[in-house]
Amino acid sequence: MSALTLELTRAPDQRLDLSPLTPSLLAGLKPKEIEALPIGTTRAGLVVGDLFKLKGKDAGQLRLIGTDARCDRIGHKLDQGEILVEGDAGAYLGAAMRAGKITVTGGAGVAAASGMAGGTLAIGGDVGERAGGMPVGDTFGMRGGLLTIGGDAGRMLGERMRRGLILVNGKAAEYAGARMIAGTILIKGKIGAFAGFGLRRGTLILTHEPKDLMPTFGDSGVLDFTYLRLLERQLRASGSAVKLGYRARRLMGDMAVLGKGEMLILV
Repeated sequence: MSALTLELTRAPDQRLDLSPLTPSLLAGLKPKEIEALPIGTTRAGLVVGDLFKLKGKDAGQLRLIGTDARCDRIGHKLDQGEILVEGDAGAYLGAAMRAGKITVTGGAGVAAASGMAGGTLAIGGDVGERAGGMPVGDTFGMRGGLLTIGGDAGRMLGERMRRGLILVNGKAAEYAGARMIAGTILIKGKIGAFAGFGLRRGTLILTHEPKDLMPTFGDSGVLDFTYLRLLERQLRASGSAVKLGYRARRLMGDMAVLGKGEMLILV
């Protein structure tokens, strides 16, 4: 059975809420029922059929073609199946997802993977601020799963992160790992100021020393970490080619709070 494909036929004149378009919500629906699903966010209501051309039947393998930065909440609360986005995604991509897989060929807006609890989210390009952070009104950020960012990440990456793994292949802006509680963030490019601000537990793995290293981190020297080799194997098994080695300079902090987190700068 061919994948259910929704192709955007024209640029939307308002932001779209694509949260109804997940495999579990679309399962068993007929094409006419899918076309009638509301996705507009203004009083001039829009439904799927106003903007998307449908083909295919397998909702478990959902494809969105031609989407842009106005297409918000793609894969919201995803709990099964796979979504392939051939284009860009807007805000709240994969927010609160619990299982399944989302692949985006382009970039994404703010709060991607916010409140994510499981599954795999891979973004080919850049991502906006607060990726892997807290949903509005919540107290924790990402709780599990794997978030891979092919480009650069915006401010507040992994804010209040509780569990899971974030891999950034490009740069990260200010306050990466801010108020982080647990979990792991690996950043291959340069990192902005105030990295690890309020870090309580968890690990920031860096290839470059932060430009403005906070004074509330204590230097433990260069050490060997078997954990880095195990993480490298895990990432390679998931399709991310990284070379971590086993040695890193360890900085403990943030001593202004609990101070049981660590910043590992690879050597």
